[in-house]
Amino acid sequence: MNTPSQTTFRLVTLALAIILGAQCIWLLLAEFTRPDVNRLPTDPQSAALVAKQRNDATWAAWIGAIRGDLWAESAFTYSDLLWPNSANEQTDALDRVQVRLDRTLRYAPHQSSTWLLLAGLASRYHWSKLDPTEALKMSYYTGPSEPRLMPLRLLVTAQLDEIKDSELQLLARRDLRLLIAHQDKSAVAQAFQSATPAGKLFIEQAIKEIDPTFAQSLSAGTL
Repeated sequence: MNTPSQTTFRLVTLALAIILGAQCIWLLLAEFTRPDVNRLPTDPQSAALVAKQRNDATWAAWIGAIRGDLWAESAFTYSDLLWPNSANEQTDALDRVQVRLDRTLRYAPHQSSTWLLLAGLASRYHWSKLDPTEALKMSYYTGPSEPRLMPLRLLVTAQLDEIKDSELQLLARRDLRLLIAHQDKSAVAQAFQSATPAGKLFIEQAIKEIDPTFAQSLSAGTL
């Protein structure tokens, strides 16, 4: 005959088993639909390829619900909006990516790539309720030593209408030094070519302090 304590133990064990089983099913369903989008594309070609996996990423994010990593991957499939001539420059696409960015930052605010994507879109499309400078700084704070993000981060910084924030200037100068130290001058040249007047001025002044010869080539357009 079962005692009350044995019955209680069995009921608790059964409840825990049901909860663990449900959690496993939840995790597996998200993984089955999850596409291979584990990082933010940093060039137009990669962004266009990732955009083709948008539906799968959306399903995985909705199933994951509170998983910030899945919402980030879903947001990354809209990264083609960062570049001109995007096939998805539509109001509804911008609304959808804002929802995904909001949920990513709610559940996974440590995602440096997400802050960078937010900054780039806020700057490009002039989102009135978002400050791209603050989002850019958060990208630096959460991922100060992510080499693959540095070219895109410099590109977004150079496309700001103005670069007056002294803290952002220091952070961007650090990325410039690292890019030049790693012999990635092509990334600097690309950012300079697509920069706003304020961005060009900032890059010129910063490069003169780091590599005057490179600064002259950059200004003369001989790269």
